[in-house]
Amino acid sequence: MGRSIIDILFGIILLIILIIDFKKKIIPDALTITIIILGIIKIIFFNENLENKLIGMGTYSILFNLLYGYGEKIFKKEVVGFGDIKLLSSIGFYLGYFGLIYLLIYYNIIFLISPIYGIIYKKLYEEEEIPFAPVIILSTFIFIIIKGRII
Repeated sequence: MGRSIIDILFGIILLIILIIDFKKKIIPDALTITIIILGIIKIIFFNENLENKLIGMGTYSILFNLLYGYGEKIFKKEVVGFGDIKLLSSIGFYLGYFGLIYLLIYYNIIFLISPIYGIIYKKLYEEEEIPFAPVIILSTFIFIIIKGRII
């Protein structure tokens, strides 16, 4: 019961982040920190593994750290914002690390949704800057559903 409440809060926070990023193109630190706090609650009350959470925190965002660091030099513009990296890290901490195969599944979901979302967003809003949190969050929900069916 308690774990379900924490998972529902996680989902609500993600939806709030999605709306804020879509409207203001910013991801509030207070919300990503709240996701990390929910992960800590899972460690304390549901005996989840801290090491697993920390590995998740690092691995979910690693590819996007590279895009953040080198993407601007390669593409001559900012590819991903640091708020997106903090969001990925907090999601990784909350969910934990399941192994390389699941990480690759998560990345593939993100990279399959991104171009579709980008094309639709540009057609509807004709803006240069595209909020990326909606892609991350939609991918997270899809990943959770897929992971639940596999495990």
